[in-house]
Amino acid sequence: MTVSYVRLVNDNMKRPNGPTPPPDQTRTGTYEPEHSESQVSGSVAVGREARWYATLAVALTGDQSILVTIERLGPTTPDTPEVDEIALVIPPGEVDAVVALLQGLVAHARRDRVLGA
Repeated sequence: MTVSYVRLVNDNMKRPNGPTPPPDQTRTGTYEPEHSESQVSGSVAVGREARWYATLAVALTGDQSILVTIERLGPTTPDTPEVDEIALVIPPGEVDAVVALLQGLVAHARRDRVLGA
């Protein structure tokens, strides 16, 4: 498993004053702050060339909801659908509840033989 941590300013969010202006206006415009966040990233290998990769980001301002993005990188078997990206927004203070839910769901599915061991 690999893990990294970064605090960044993300400028690919929707502009607060509407759509992005044409490129010629961007050079002469004034700076508009858009979004700052802290984030951690990690991955787990599931094969020689495949892994699940996840990022958890928290805005430094605003409601500080948690954005979790998960993606699978690498080849899959021919009968498995590809996963581009999964995104989940979790209210502040509820991350442990979501983790408990997923752990309980998997344990339940294994107990009832919906999933293999």
